[in-house]
Amino acid sequence: MNRSMDDQEQKIMKNKISLYPLFFLGLLSLTLFHFPITVFAQCDPPDKLNWSDRNHRILSRMITDYGIGGKYYEPGRIPYIVLDWDQTCAFLDVEEAVMRYQIFNLLFKMSTEQFSQLLRDTINGVELITYENRKIRLSDINTDLVNDYQFLTRIYQGPGGKVTLEELRKRPEYLDFVAKMIFLADGYYSTSGIGMEYTFVWEISLLSGFTIDEAKSLAKEAIDYELANRISKQMIASPADYDTRAGVIVCSYITGLRVIPEMQNFISACRSHGIEVYIVSASYKPVVELFSAPGNYGYNLPADHVIAMEVEISPDGRILPQYKSGWVKTVKQGKIEAINRVIKSLPGKNHDPLLAGGDSDGDYEMLTGFPGMKLSLIWNRNKDGEIGKLCKKAVEQSELSDPRFILQGRNENTGLTIPSSETIGFGKEK
Repeated sequence: MNRSMDDQEQKIMKNKISLYPLFFLGLLSLTLFHFPITVFAQCDPPDKLNWSDRNHRILSRMITDYGIGGKYYEPGRIPYIVLDWDQTCAFLDVEEAVMRYQIFNLLFKMSTEQFSQLLRDTINGVELITYENRKIRLSDINTDLVNDYQFLTRIYQGPGGKVTLEELRKRPEYLDFVAKMIFLADGYYSTSGIGMEYTFVWEISLLSGFTIDEAKSLAKEAIDYELANRISKQMIASPADYDTRAGVIVCSYITGLRVIPEMQNFISACRSHGIEVYIVSASYKPVVELFSAPGNYGYNLPADHVIAMEVEISPDGRILPQYKSGWVKTVKQGKIEAINRVIKSLPGKNHDPLLAGGDSDGDYEMLTGFPGMKLSLIWNRNKDGEIGKLCKKAVEQSELSDPRFILQGRNENTGLTIPSSETIGFGKEK
């Protein structure tokens, strides 16, 4: 009997021992369930890369303090940040890159009459555009462009003509068209009374007749082309021996487009710590969606986290040259309104953004207009105006441990971030 009791006890002990691994595994899983977010958040700041030392320290602290497990994290209150896209998340302007690619390759889906309706002789009472020390009457440049467009679309083999694009590029009508289209876009932007809001919508309207998928396909071609293109300043001129109403036009543009690894990594670090990231851009929403989409160019943001310009779509699914009814133009104060309407209406997000990132006057309101915002990241483009004032504020706060604005520099000749608040301007060595 004593022997049978010993056997039973041995069996019980064996069962207990066999349960110990399961016990410790369960304990470990509970530990990981309750504590890993804090531990991992503290151990996984954004990579240093080429951020300035101070900016990297401040951004890392923001993520660990306000992300899941941080000392200021509040369950049920989802932290989020808002970022401009062009010249903030990516170097140079994707909408301009798409527009130039479309113009240079004559990728249009409009009749001459439809194209002519995009060219107004008077805009907000303005009849002259001013750019690069020239004043040009809108009616003159519009007449030239319509004549060029009609000729080019009639003979080009793309829409059913007989001449290849390579042959076409040698003709004065082509040279006049591309120079004056680029001049017109820059002229709209720089002319008082017209400005950025009108220009951004006009650039999108050039996609009239495309489906959304076709516009995204065009955008991908343009992005791929410009990512592989060198960063350079190109001059373009309409031909001197071609008789037109507006005369000879000379203008310039910057080629190239670059992703910004620091922003890709920063976005990833925020999201891994439970801080949601939204893009608020003045470019066309489908274009930004394509650039920022998971699996495309390293930003990995879902489409519903892109807030941007939108236009009307026809019943058969084609882009119309009309801004979307009831939707704000996502530039300047419109960025604040869009954030209030879209993000703050979501559960757990009825509060101000934690951070905003931008680079231009079009971002000024988003960078300054939220009382509860903790930090604004400004990319230094050596600009005057409203954004220039914020850059000066960031410099004034450069000794503070808890600044409201921080300034990050880059080299505009390479598109690369540099570990400084100062920027090396295009064409300069320092």
